[in-house]
Amino acid sequence: KKKQNITNRNMADAEEAKAAPATINQTGSCHCGSIEFIAEGAIIFNGLCHCKNCTRNRGVSPCHLIGVAPKSGVRVTKGEEFVTTYIGESGTVSRCFCSKCGSLVNQGPVGMDFRAVLPVSFNIDGLLPEEYMPKAHLNYESRLLNASDALPKFQGFPDNGVMMTNEGAIIEKS
Repeated sequence: KKKQNITNRNMADAEEAKAAPATINQTGSCHCGSIEFIAEGAIIFNGLCHCKNCTRNRGVSPCHLIGVAPKSGVRVTKGEEFVTTYIGESGTVSRCFCSKCGSLVNQGPVGMDFRAVLPVSFNIDGLLPEEYMPKAHLNYESRLLNASDALPKFQGFPDNGVMMTNEGAIIEKS
């Protein structure tokens, strides 16, 4: 892949995406309302994920996810009996969804102390508040389409630091 030099604007956006975590205290539900949940804790990432695991499971690419730590901060407050957990053959990702409507409630890597929630399931009318708007593209190397927005694009996750252009070229720090 072609490499390009990183600009000061790219660096500022990237540093914001990797900045100290904000916090979340938000309720949500599955599509049918049988399950209600709360997400409380540190936001460890907030982005549009392009990985095949997330996008195939949700049927959309990219998929907006907010990572919340600790894992215990994401909990069901109503309808625990409707929660079904699925762990794929690889055994790496656990997904909790509603057995009635099929909506994802949360997901996360097995053994990690965080869960990812989908802002689309939050109890918010209208636009998301600024603090819940995506801050970056994640796993951009797996994208189906190029994104022509100003968000930083990380080859994997922000902690690996490798950024990409809208067209998918690796950006070298200068």
